Amino acid sequence: MDHKYFNSIISAHRSRKGSVRAFLRSIYLSSKRVDKDSFEVIIADLDVDGEVDRIINSYKDRLNIKHCKIKYDGLFWKSKALNHCASKSEGKYITMLDIDAIVPPLFCQEVERFYKDPGNEKVKSCYRVRFLDPQTSKIAMKKDFDESFLNGLISKHLKFRQAFERYTKDEIKLRKMNGPQKKWIFGQALGNSHYTMRKEDFMAIGGYDERFIGWACEDLDFNRRAFAYLGQGTLMSVPGMTVFSVHHKRTGWMSRSGTARNEKLYDSNRKQNIIQLPIGDTWGKF
Repeated sequence: MDHKYFNSIISAHRSRKGSVRAFLRSIYLSSKRVDKDSFEVIIADLDVDGEVDRIINSYKDRLNIKHCKIKYDGLFWKSKALNHCASKSEGKYITMLDIDAIVPPLFCQEVERFYKDPGNEKVKSCYRVRFLDPQTSKIAMKKDFDESFLNGLISKHLKFRQAFERYTKDEIKLRKMNGPQKKWIFGQALGNSHYTMRKEDFMAIGGYDERFIGWACEDLDFNRRAFAYLGQGTLMSVPGMTVFSVHHKRTGWMSRSGTARNEKLYDSNRKQNIIQLPIGDTWGKF
């Protein structure tokens, strides 16, 4: 199969203009170390905001951007939005990132370096997440920061906190992770939504289950199926590949209320026997 790009960086959002600004700024800074035409950026936009349009358009001469404006009335249908972007992608690989993510300057280069090793072609690489404190997040979302700002965040560990990595029971069992300390130290990040994998494998797995309406926990279900499809040893954390998540007061799955909401959503989906949605003619379409 011919691919126009080596990698397709995909994200989706609703009402996150500050995050869109920081996300694209970090991708642009990271792009300076690779050929501009080696990757594309695809953003699914489930909101109507002229400011977001202006932000994205300001990068169209610097990045290969596809802006998928989706009209959908209801909850933020993240799983379907990401599948929609994947169906429009032209990269050999897909890199999924939350719109709240800020990538470090070496991100694009390291993704290409990792997958140009023939031994890593079929690996699903997962990236650890660190949450920025509110003050730093505010600066990032309102300022055209430079590499020194990002490198400063990376070196000053007190400025952010590590995410509690999320795992499914199958991942814990297969990885033989017996205690929270080991999960904390190694931070495999197998269960989150920041990763890179072959588009061919993403499609074969069936992408995200579009019956997950809303956001949170769709990644747990997807990673469980990815683990089963790819096999033990093909999901791994890449050393040093950390992305940063900006802080939002209204959300935050690490909070007690956020965790309770996500658990309720996951249980609801599980009781409805939502396991895998086969690819069909309407897959990824609105």
